[in-house]
Amino acid sequence: MLLSLFMALFLIATVYYVLGVGDAVIYRRIMQDGADAGAHAASVMGAKGMNLHALLNVVMAITAGILLVVRSVEVLLEIVLAVLYGLAATLFFAPKAVPLIGVLTPVESTVERVGDTVEQFVRVAHDALDAAHHAVQRGYPMLAQARAVDAMAFQEVYDPPVAGGFVVPLLGPRLPKGGRGLPVEKDDVGTLCDRAADGLGNRLNNVSSKVPKWLLRLLGGVVSKALRLGKRRTCADEVVESPRRVIERRADGTLVWLGHEEFQYRAYDVGRSAHENHWQHGEQGVRIAQGGNDDGRNASHDAHAVGRIGFAQAEYYFNGREHKSEWLWKQRWRARLRRFRISRAWIPSGILSGCSSARGRGWIDGLTGLCDVARDFSINAVSAH
Repeated sequence: MLLSLFMALFLIATVYYVLGVGDAVIYRRIMQDGADAGAHAASVMGAKGMNLHALLNVVMAITAGILLVVRSVEVLLEIVLAVLYGLAATLFFAPKAVPLIGVLTPVESTVERVGDTVEQFVRVAHDALDAAHHAVQRGYPMLAQARAVDAMAFQEVYDPPVAGGFVVPLLGPRLPKGGRGLPVEKDDVGTLCDRAADGLGNRLNNVSSKVPKWLLRLLGGVVSKALRLGKRRTCADEVVESPRRVIERRADGTLVWLGHEEFQYRAYDVGRSAHENHWQHGEQGVRIAQGGNDDGRNASHDAHAVGRIGFAQAEYYFNGREHKSEWLWKQRWRARLRRFRISRAWIPSGILSGCSSARGRGWIDGLTGLCDVARDFSINAVSAH
């Protein structure tokens, strides 16, 4: 009977211990899922912000293209009128040139007035689009933070046990010219006009009709040349604003590519105390199984504080093989989870230099293993370009 009583108490303690371990596993699983959800939600908002930058760039190119067409027609009419005035000065071509001058002069005046009206519209539109670019760049990192906190702390699927969380960088990565936001910067105005001119010319080249291809290519080349003639009037005097591009270099001059810190979000969530809600039954089970020594607490039990912290990493990236100059002209930005890596920039330089100086110095050399671990975890994500 004593042996049976002992075995019964042992089995009961084992059941309680299994209950506690099971609760701990579920607790950690939900905590990790919450961190994953927060990191991914922030990266999705980053991808949406980059796609919105691409949309704004396209709208800027379309509006600039409209003005470019009008100004190019105006320039062509001026060239034709100049040629006709030259021909009118000759006796042989004067009878045919003078009537054409009378017809084209009012047309040129009308086109000029239309161009001035379109220019005023483009100025206002591009001022608004430039302000929208700035708002997206500065605002979407804050939306990413809010979306991540909502996913981690306010979704019933993760709360409990998740009590709160946040993502870093808080307001986006550092920008080369100061401040924080999405990793974009102003491009050259000429890029916008060149893209509008090339786009209209390529459209004509790709028209499917019974007209011979060589003639369409010839007309496309002529249109492209004409559009470039109007480029100076369109892109001068701050008529149009600059589009955006992905930042080329950091403030220290290093190149920026996909997979670098500028496109990463790291999420951290904190769980509620394991003594709250239904989790307390698991805690009681572990204490009973431990025999109640030191109130059920020991070194392994005290480590539960670390278990209340979850972390994950995600990134937004351009899903294509196009050159970097095309990344903000096509809406192909996506988000995905990545293996968690601590940024090298987050570890104080003194620690890394101290690790280097500790090598080969007696018993201190034994700490270099920990230094190697810190160094390995500080490597940035491998560039995906």
